[in-house]
Amino acid sequence: MIRYALDTTVLLRWFALSNESDTANALRLRQEHLSEKIELIILDQSLYELIHLLKESAKYDPELIGQALDSLTYMHITLVPYNPAIAKKAAQIAWEHGISVFAAGPIALGAQLRCQAVTCDEVVYRKVATLPWTALLSRLNF
Repeated sequence: MIRYALDTTVLLRWFALSNESDTANALRLRQEHLSEKIELIILDQSLYELIHLLKESAKYDPELIGQALDSLTYMHITLVPYNPAIAKKAAQIAWEHGISVFAAGPIALGAQLRCQAVTCDEVVYRKVATLPWTALLSRLNF
């Protein structure tokens, strides 16, 4: 089964109230996971980032945020807890490519699991595009 390490920008597209350009691809990726054709994997930190972004959007109250988290639980996305090897790799990637450690985390996860790390963040992607396991969601073939 093909696995994808997702960053928070992909998760955010599932809950965005606006129609971002990548929303359709993000929803399709989620549906492929629910159909058990692919496996989606995230770092546990991504849940906290998602909660923060939903809270800051002012479109989500605590109840809606709870419903969003419940839906993620229902999806059975593989959740990876803190791992020293992934953290060290994230620090290395962040340093070498001039991105935040938060952005580097899912990329390090992809490296560790030998799967594609997927983002919707074009700025981050441009900085790490030389890493062969990274992918921009809008260009991902699945």
